[in-house]
Amino acid sequence: MEGVSANPELVGESHESMSTDQSSRSSKKRAKVWEHIESEVVDGIEKAICKYCRTQLSLVAGKGTSHLNRHIGYHCPQITQDDRDRFLATLKSKPSDGDQVIFDPVVFRGLIAKYFISAEIAFRKAEDPAWKKMINYCQPSFRVVGRQSVRADCLLLYEEEKLMLSDQFSKLKSHISLTADLWSSNQNLGYLGVTAHFVDEEFELQKKIISFKQISFPHTSYAVQDGITSCLVEWDLVGQLFTLTLDNASVNNRAVKDMRDALGSEMFFRGEHLHVRCAAHVLNIMVQAGLKVIPHSVLRVRDIIKVVTSTPSRMQTFNTIVQTLGLKVKSGLVLDVPHRWNTIVRSIEVQGGSKQICN
Repeated sequence: MEGVSANPELVGESHESMSTDQSSRSSKKRAKVWEHIESEVVDGIEKAICKYCRTQLSLVAGKGTSHLNRHIGYHCPQITQDDRDRFLATLKSKPSDGDQVIFDPVVFRGLIAKYFISAEIAFRKAEDPAWKKMINYCQPSFRVVGRQSVRADCLLLYEEEKLMLSDQFSKLKSHISLTADLWSSNQNLGYLGVTAHFVDEEFELQKKIISFKQISFPHTSYAVQDGITSCLVEWDLVGQLFTLTLDNASVNNRAVKDMRDALGSEMFFRGEHLHVRCAAHVLNIMVQAGLKVIPHSVLRVRDIIKVVTSTPSRMQTFNTIVQTLGLKVKSGLVLDVPHRWNTIVRSIEVQGGSKQICN
């Protein structure tokens, strides 16, 4: 037919792309994990849904199924132990010489990611030749992953844990309390950390950091309110929020008032009992006020510490005097820090030993 003529090259490219797409889909679906996972479109985004606990997991082309294997094999709370064992058996390679030692590369990559997170190791350490040599020696068949792969595994692990925690929040029968604090880095960048406190189904107190993000300067009440509100919306905790504990600062008082005005209708008791002043911060203010009554004594202690710690010989003499007097000091001499007022108290405690040097 003349009206249906087409470019052979385009037809070939189209056929090739279709075959490639079909092969990729078929290869993805051939994984054993798809017997326990189904794909659904949630809010316009394709997600991997666990058939047992209905947890939503990320589904990105080219990212593989390692995080899905970890969920079914180790994290899903609803799967039976027999089904879990059968699934794990499909992931393990058959031993060649009849031994019972079975190495699972999927589990090992997950353990590497958890190790980098728990030990706070930089991703670039994955490129360290000594690290690669150690892994190759322990398991020669394992293809050592680089820093980008470790980073991707950590992000997938984070997304998986976040989805599980969000699912746990949705099933809670109790309310959730939050604590928030501002923190400044060495680069003078401001960060807001939010921690959730709740009692789980086993009646055990849980504490989870649900947000740690940079906030804009200056740290006004609007910046604090925006950071906390975005966290509540992200985790869908507005209706479950019970109390919010903040430092007894004026910007925090204003931030909570604005938050109550904006979201009070959705909050527990309309947010009437929302704001809780941090007891530790109030205690710190009281101690700072008390120290102002004895400024001369504090200055004398600080001057003595400066003299003692100025040279190694003076420090050695001081330690000898402390041992002679039988004083028990758990830490060395430090100057006072406004937010660590106990260092001042510790300095005053060893004042008796310090006076010996002045004499």
